[in-house]
Amino acid sequence: MADANAPLIVTQGDPDGVGPELIVQLAAEGMWAPTDRVVADPAVLDRVADRVEQPWARPGRAALAELLVPIASAPDAGRSQVEALRRGVDLVMAHRGAALVTAPIDKHACMAAGFAHPGHTEYLAARAETDDFAMLMAGPVLRVALATIHVALADVPARLDRAAIVGVGSLLVHALRRDYGIARPRVAVLGLNPHAGEGGVLGREEIDIVAPAVAELRARHPDAVIGGPLPADTALPAHARGDWDGALAMYHDQGLGPFKLLHFADGVNVTLGLPYVRTSPDHGTAKDIAGQGIADPSSMRAAVAAARELASARGGQR
Repeated sequence: MADANAPLIVTQGDPDGVGPELIVQLAAEGMWAPTDRVVADPAVLDRVADRVEQPWARPGRAALAELLVPIASAPDAGRSQVEALRRGVDLVMAHRGAALVTAPIDKHACMAAGFAHPGHTEYLAARAETDDFAMLMAGPVLRVALATIHVALADVPARLDRAAIVGVGSLLVHALRRDYGIARPRVAVLGLNPHAGEGGVLGREEIDIVAPAVAELRARHPDAVIGGPLPADTALPAHARGDWDGALAMYHDQGLGPFKLLHFADGVNVTLGLPYVRTSPDHGTAKDIAGQGIADPSSMRAAVAAARELASARGGQR
């Protein structure tokens, strides 16, 4: 269980998605500690308990009574999830050593409600007033960080630069050491193009951008092993075999496609560069199955376990 001075702060996510019922289910399983706090609209949790025909629904809702930080009911789902997130960040930043666990949000609904960020990660970085942040997808086999996050594929080459790769790569090396206890991290830096550009035949980004970034990472981190630019289709299988401790992908689906193939049920999204631990499940709102009580809680369960483990590894140090 979490230390009494280091609670988990849990946000409800999209009230029309599976997040609230996953929170209720984990409450019935005893996953929440007495010091944890769940930021949610009580009416949303009541609706879950009424709609979900599972034996855990009402006991889970009852178990949340003492942990609940209530938010006011909003006329639309966007405002509800934005308010839960805002309150959750207020709480985690006010409690030294606390960790944040976020249920999935509906980005379109949030933006329609005035949310000025493309996702959780960018909002959390803005609240922390940092430009030095990254998304890490972590599972039992793969750990994949992203040099660019929520960027349209057509815009990736223009957004990719040496500084971004070096910054995210350094965060990854630091996280592997501090959070995962790897003294000499081995990081595979992927190329942007097929076959890592094939010596310039399939694109020059590897020559002009990625290779110089790899050289700088090696200079900055002489106690780490930095490989690259490497073809993604061979480097990620090598990572899965244990040849690497982490990989740095150039864009969202280059990293998340393979990651979710292996870790859809047990993968965790970890935000690097924040002054606190933040995790979330690696799936979306799943509105098509919300309210049916059939959502798989494995990734949310893994996110909770990871938040506790990472907070413990950091020893409550900001």
